[in-house]
Amino acid sequence: MDNKNHKNNFNEELNLLFEKLAESRDKGIKNIEDLKQRIAIRLDEEIARLYAKKDFIAEMWTRRGELRLQKISFLKKIFSNSLWVNLRFLASMPFIYMMIIPAIIMHVMVEIYHQVCFRIYKIPRVKAREYFIFDRQLLPYLNWFEKFNCFYCSYFNCLVSYVKEIAGRTERYWCPIKHSRKIKDPHSEYAKFVDYADGEAFRKKWDELQKF
Repeated sequence: MDNKNHKNNFNEELNLLFEKLAESRDKGIKNIEDLKQRIAIRLDEEIARLYAKKDFIAEMWTRRGELRLQKISFLKKIFSNSLWVNLRFLASMPFIYMMIIPAIIMHVMVEIYHQVCFRIYKIPRVKAREYFIFDRQLLPYLNWFEKFNCFYCSYFNCLVSYVKEIAGRTERYWCPIKHSRKIKDPHSEYAKFVDYADGEAFRKKWDELQKF
């Protein structure tokens, strides 16, 4: 009798094991299918982006003559401005362009931290090429001074976005806790943080959040 019960239990355990294996296989197949679908969607998006870029470049090339007609030379613009506008520009110019010095210093220091510490803590490094985009100088309707200003503004804004992403990943690793009040324009990692007063969730999720 005991042997029969043991055999029945063994058969039940085997059946349960096979069911679990079948379930795991089905989940694995589903995960693979989901992954294939995500890859296909991403490829379609990238192909569409490349086609759009190609069409944009072709359009700019065909319209270059028309766009050049919209360019106003630097000297012509200076002479067309009022005296007050030109004086205002001359007075503010040192304060505008001297900001490049602290910006470059910040860029260098943040990059050293980024390259050293992110490797030590196995935090995925931020791809600079995804944040630094300089394409306005290609526009034929801008004069040389306007192109320079566009480049200058692009550098500052791209640098801020780049540093913000580095800081966001750092904050996720060391302090993934939301603030008590809503903040404007949070970084890309902020939504994954635990709520302000939820200490239990913080202790449970911190290790997981440190794994990117």
